[in-house]
Amino acid sequence: MDNEIEALADVLGRAVATGPADLCELLTDAAHRSIAAPVLVPRLNRVFSRYQGNPIAGPLASQDLLEVLRVARRRDTTVFEELRTIADAFTEDESAPVAPVARRTPDATANSNAVSGGIFNEAVVQAGSITGGLHTYYGQTPHSGLPPVTDWSQLDRTDPITLGVHRTRRIADEPLLPRYVARDCDPELDTQVRSAARGGGLVLVTGDPLSGKTRTLWAALFTNLSGTTRILAPPHGTDLRALPAMLRARGDAECVLWLDELDGYLGEHGLTAALLAELARLRVPVLATMSDEAYDAYRFGSPEHARLLSGAEPVELGTDWSPAETERLAATAPGDLRLAGAYAHRARHSTTAYLTVGPELFGEWRRARRANAHPLGHRIVLAAIDLARCGVEEAEADVLRRACALYGDAAPVSSEEFDEAREWASRIRHGITGMLVPGTEAGSWRAYGSLVEDAKDGLPGFGAVPLELWLLALEEASSDDAASLVVDTVLSHARVALAQDADTNPQALLTLARIEEEYGDEEAAEVLLRRAADAGSTEAAGRLGSLLFHRDDFVSATPYLEKAAESGDAEAQSLLGSALLRRSEYWLEMAAGSEDGAAALALGDLRRGEGDLQAAMRCYQAAAKRGLRTRVASRIGGVFQDWHYYEDAEKWFRIALDGGDPEAADSLGVVLEELGRTDEAALLYQESAENGSGTGAYNYGAVLNDRGEKTKARAWFARAHDLGHYSAAFLLGESLRDEERHTEAATWFRKAHARGHHRALHALAEAGSLESPY
Repeated sequence: MDNEIEALADVLGRAVATGPADLCELLTDAAHRSIAAPVLVPRLNRVFSRYQGNPIAGPLASQDLLEVLRVARRRDTTVFEELRTIADAFTEDESAPVAPVARRTPDATANSNAVSGGIFNEAVVQAGSITGGLHTYYGQTPHSGLPPVTDWSQLDRTDPITLGVHRTRRIADEPLLPRYVARDCDPELDTQVRSAARGGGLVLVTGDPLSGKTRTLWAALFTNLSGTTRILAPPHGTDLRALPAMLRARGDAECVLWLDELDGYLGEHGLTAALLAELARLRVPVLATMSDEAYDAYRFGSPEHARLLSGAEPVELGTDWSPAETERLAATAPGDLRLAGAYAHRARHSTTAYLTVGPELFGEWRRARRANAHPLGHRIVLAAIDLARCGVEEAEADVLRRACALYGDAAPVSSEEFDEAREWASRIRHGITGMLVPGTEAGSWRAYGSLVEDAKDGLPGFGAVPLELWLLALEEASSDDAASLVVDTVLSHARVALAQDADTNPQALLTLARIEEEYGDEEAAEVLLRRAADAGSTEAAGRLGSLLFHRDDFVSATPYLEKAAESGDAEAQSLLGSALLRRSEYWLEMAAGSEDGAAALALGDLRRGEGDLQAAMRCYQAAAKRGLRTRVASRIGGVFQDWHYYEDAEKWFRIALDGGDPEAADSLGVVLEELGRTDEAALLYQESAENGSGTGAYNYGAVLNDRGEKTKARAWFARAHDLGHYSAAFLLGESLRDEERHTEAATWFRKAHARGHHRALHALAEAGSLESPY
């Protein structure tokens, strides 16, 4: 260790004796910053006063400096390392290569010019003597293609994106970056930047990836330095050795070296401890960022880089924001949609990651929609985004799969295709997140928050949420453990989103109405259905008509049911028939109450059809009293017959028959049979059959069949069939079968089946002509 100190003292002695004055100033500054300043400063001043500018005093100066270094090593290792760095920088300057001998221009004579006793150092020639006229000198090639200081970017005209600040998404004419939200480390960082601007040095910000290092350092640079400051931000791997010479010629320009991700600039041709010391001597600050992982590897893993980094106290930036930082974000968010989104999703996503990763995810997602990219993965993410827009922030994979089918002409996908696309969508990007991220419940998924905000803020690539997806969202919400809360959320989202399209899209009105009808306010549903129906939606008309029908508002229901019924809606057709029947019943009651006989008769038919025989009889009797005795006689007789009051039934059927009702004969015949007067009944049936009654022919055939007159009976059954009586063919077939005339029987059973007789198929099967359906 003593040998090392002696070597350092020798170098610093030569520096004091032969070096420039600003090198001595560096030594003095270091001594003043030391906790041992009371000892170091007087000793250094003594060295300067004795030996500065004396080329032969190097060895003497080194003896005094030896004691300075020993004190610094014992009491202040930081300053000791600084002195070592200054010594290394001077040693590097001393070892700079001597320029080659100057060459003549091609047309110069052999002894026309000469240079003797000197060196060529870039643009400066130091020579003992120069003779001759024109001299052309070729110095060493510069280490790199660094631009001259005049071409460096001016701070107030610099795009921070070119310095490494991550871009965020922009909406319309928003600024390039959102407003800067102050971080807790800003006061410390500001102090370091101002100090480096005065005396040079390295300002280093460290932190995890996407913690905001570059943006924070940019804010400190922009806040604390003049807008005319020149900035050099070279690419990684740039040879920086020519910087000092370039900067010496800068004049009074303020300059900054910007090294984002510092580990890309380290190495013998990059930023070294010696170069940093030289830049400090030129009062040029170096502003840099570095990941925590890279800093730890270089600071504690390599002595060479440790010497560079040990002189800087890094400003550490955390990924997680403190409560104070979050409060400042909340205060700033209302003025910027990007910050508002970051604040809304702060519980799930790092704020800086949200702002920086979001645009990358959005860009990749949009391009994935192409047929030769990942269209299914694109659709899965879109489904998750749209479900979140509906109020369902996370959903199971099966729900996402069902949702995917609701977009346009999406073709069905297999489980394997879906799983493969979902894996693509959830793959981690930028070391931070996927487009699709796991939800809080096992097996559930949700879209990354910035993508949801992109959709809400109207970025291109998003359309309206498919109408059927709202219903799927509610179905999913209602199955949730906290169903009431989630349903309320979806309902409130639907009311806002769907109402926006209400004036131009009847289907949006209809969808919102369906949601209100099932999960919300029935009165609101009715208003919406009416608007949609009036705008031309036949489905809305059917739903509104049904709603009104079940409220017994048949008058209001009828026109809407009629519109839906005309479009082919079977349910509307049925309800319309019932509504019209109810309306008919209402008006018939009104007319019957006004002593209208025809209304009483029609109302009686309605009541009898409903099975209310007592009410039917009252209506028929009222009609008879009002002049329709003959017309209503058969109906009254029929009611008495249903009650088995056959004598009363006979009386009224005879009144009907005498009044000219041709159907009364058949009905009277049936009653007479019930009374045991079969011969009288047979005569009535025969007369009715001869007058063209199919029922009469059938009944007469049945009487003859019972008497054993099979041949005559079959003739009347055939005539009854011809007159339209469907059961006659079946009885004829049975009669033929009884006589084992199976072929003929089968023919008549088929005719009976064609007329709809329920036993015809079974009879055919028994005859061997058809397999039994039973």
